[in-house]
Amino acid sequence: MSTAVRHLIVKDLSLMRWWMVGTIGGGLVAAWLMTLSAQPISAGGVLMLCTLIILNIFMVMGGVVTERKEHVTLFLFTFPVSRRQYVAAKVVANAIAFGLPWLVLSLAVVAAIRLSAIPDGYLPLWTSLLGFVFFYYCVLLAVGLNTEANGWHATTITIGNISVNFFIMLLFGVPSVQRFGSGPTAVWAPDILILTVGEMALGVIVLVVGAVTRARRADFI
Repeated sequence: MSTAVRHLIVKDLSLMRWWMVGTIGGGLVAAWLMTLSAQPISAGGVLMLCTLIILNIFMVMGGVVTERKEHVTLFLFTFPVSRRQYVAAKVVANAIAFGLPWLVLSLAVVAAIRLSAIPDGYLPLWTSLLGFVFFYYCVLLAVGLNTEANGWHATTITIGNISVNFFIMLLFGVPSVQRFGSGPTAVWAPDILILTVGEMALGVIVLVVGAVTRARRADFI
């Protein structure tokens, strides 16, 4: 990794550090609220999802889209940075800024379920739900990298926010969740595993395609 790329990553992480801290703080409060209910998705669970989704939107819109709209990219290219290096630094920094709070709060969800009256059988459901949030983030970042059009951003955010509700309903319809969800032990059946791994893998693929497309665009700046 070149010095220029490292500097760009550190610059972005420095700008986004308070979003990360605020998200972790709010998410930990949500995890604590989850322990107060035996329901798999209660007020605390909804707050947890909202916290991660808001972080997703802030990271992409504030950390990627706004920079291009304000022509910061023009200034950055006065330094010895190639298009590929710029995109790589932008994706890595943004992924760290979202991924670290996402990982911390995912562990907090696991702890909340294990320490509360929520049946451990719902751990696979929550894992898949958190995986969907990760997928949503990858899609929005790919879109944010490739267009300044507010219409595309608004459409992606609207569909992403609404689809979370439908995905929750889908999860409660998964056979293994219906069978083992209310049980005392988490059962990682093939159906929920395939769904969880598939959504996260698809998210990574979408993001890689988005990053490569961005780096190759003629109207890069």
